[in-house]
Amino acid sequence: MKNLKNAIGLITITGLLFTSCMEDKKNNQSNMTDSETSQDVKLDANSKAMSSNSDKVLTNKNISNGNTATTKSGDVVTRSINTKVNAMQISGWDGFNKLSIQMKKIEDADFKTKSAAIPNMGSIIGSLQSTRPDWMKTEEITEDIEDVQKEYNEYIKEQNGKEKRNVRNLEELNEAYNDLVEEINETFDEYVKINRKANEEYKEEIMDDGDEDDAREEYNEEIKKLNKVADDK
Repeated sequence: MKNLKNAIGLITITGLLFTSCMEDKKNNQSNMTDSETSQDVKLDANSKAMSSNSDKVLTNKNISNGNTATTKSGDVVTRSINTKVNAMQISGWDGFNKLSIQMKKIEDADFKTKSAAIPNMGSIIGSLQSTRPDWMKTEEITEDIEDVQKEYNEYIKEQNGKEKRNVRNLEELNEAYNDLVEEINETFDEYVKINRKANEEYKEEIMDDGDEDDAREEYNEEIKKLNKVADDK
């Protein structure tokens, strides 16, 4: 009988311990679920705050590719390639886009072909300044456009002279054009850099505490740098 009582007591204690463990496990799972739910709600709120912003902030989904940016006025601009001749194109710059195509067409041509084509580009080269969009009006680009026009005029002036001189003038015109393309690319890259940094600051602030006002403030602080890019308007 004594052994039976001891066995019953042991079973009772074991049952109580098992019940207690189950309760603890249940409470821990409940706390974990509450914590996970709270975290999910925070992330969801942050995501909604980011996606609900409808103006300049984060509207540019292609900034990461390096060929899309937002200007000071909020316009989305692109740097693309004309697939027919593989020529660079810039949003809203008709004069440059036409010149880029024409220069690409004769890039690998012989001297005779280039000599015949260059004189027909006078009106296009003359429109570089007048068709240039405000966001591309930098002092460096202005200087490079003037150099292209200068070298073009030199070539036209002396095109009926000695071939050796014409070859040199053509080389100088091509060099001036390449300098212009390089400066345009550097300017566009600056826009991309500023946009990317502003959007990164915005996202980081949103993910940190979900405060959109703070995020917008961080964005605006970075995006102000766009004001300094076009310095020759």
